[in-house]
Amino acid sequence: MPGLFEDYKKFEDIMSNCTYRDDSLDTSKYPFLAPTTLIPLLCEIERRKINKIITNEKTHDYVKLILNKEKTSTTTPYTILPVRREMDEDNELAMNMAKLIGDDYGGLQTRYHILNELITNIYGHTPFDEGYATQGYIYAQEYPSVNKVDFCVMDDGLSIPGKFELADIPFDDDCHAIEKAITNGITTIKNEEQNRGFGLFTILRLVMEGNGGSALIVSRKGCLDIKNKDKYKYKLLDNNSIFKGTLISLKLNKYPVQNFYKYMESEGINPYKYKKIKRE
Repeated sequence: MPGLFEDYKKFEDIMSNCTYRDDSLDTSKYPFLAPTTLIPLLCEIERRKINKIITNEKTHDYVKLILNKEKTSTTTPYTILPVRREMDEDNELAMNMAKLIGDDYGGLQTRYHILNELITNIYGHTPFDEGYATQGYIYAQEYPSVNKVDFCVMDDGLSIPGKFELADIPFDDDCHAIEKAITNGITTIKNEEQNRGFGLFTILRLVMEGNGGSALIVSRKGCLDIKNKDKYKYKLLDNNSIFKGTLISLKLNKYPVQNFYKYMESEGINPYKYKKIKRE
């Protein structure tokens, strides 16, 4: 099956054929759209006020439901984030979604921690009620035939580099901002405890080291594509006109993480080092 970055590039390909004068979006080229394609499409549909969606006949009903923000009848978790975190009492969004996925995919504790951390980051860094973001989505898709599951979380907020700029944190380019967010555990959330910024670092440790999965982070023009714990690549994207915010997608194998608390340690060396590159 395609990797997470390849799924993201489907989104760019679809949007490259859509202008701001269009009131329709044609996704019929692809017989299957993964969460990493669907969620940024959903953000652009909302941003451009697109009201006509053309889908492939093989996925027509399901994809159209998702892109129209409608509930599905399957167990695939799909959620629109509420405007304020207080509306999600007792972190039910993360737990409910974690429970809907087969337990062997990382284990319930791992899935809950990852989802709760990603949701917390959205509300902490780009809160909707303060005007930093207008929409946020979580989507998980299980693939039983290949024993994998995708988690995708996105908001259309300031992005990691945008938030760093607001907080006067220096960085070379958008990829460097992603590396700094992982390496230094930098947090721009007000009144956070000291080690709170290591959330992204521990998530990647759980996924890559604990589960042998893969990850994709797209934030503004920056992109980190991690195929496995030993293979990764930073990319500078030309996506100004079609992408806004931060997208994080994770692919877990059907394998429970052992020694969960081992990966919660905040100290460690980020293996995903960045060297300044040219735009792709």
